[in-house]
Amino acid sequence: MPSIPRIVGFDFDDDNVEKFASHGLTDRRVSQVLDNEFVVVRNRTGRRSAYLVIGRDHGGACIAVPVEPTRWPGLWRPTTAWPCKHQERAALERGQRHG
Repeated sequence: MPSIPRIVGFDFDDDNVEKFASHGLTDRRVSQVLDNEFVVVRNRTGRRSAYLVIGRDHGGACIAVPVEPTRWPGLWRPTTAWPCKHQERAALERGQRHG
């Protein structure tokens, strides 16, 4: 089983910020996920992003963030983000903490 990657920062650009907005989120709220306890889990098979970061913003809202690696260790590019679905919230509650 591959190890879970170390994620210390997100790399934002106009494309992913626009995708966050389509789900009612901002890059600021997405970045707050890394300030709090979060989990990193394998994403579903066939998805663009291999990993999903699940955590809470400073207001306590659960956010799911699929991520891709960048050339910089620890810095990952979110492909989008959305408010957690039930199963993602459950994964956060039972998951190993990485934050």
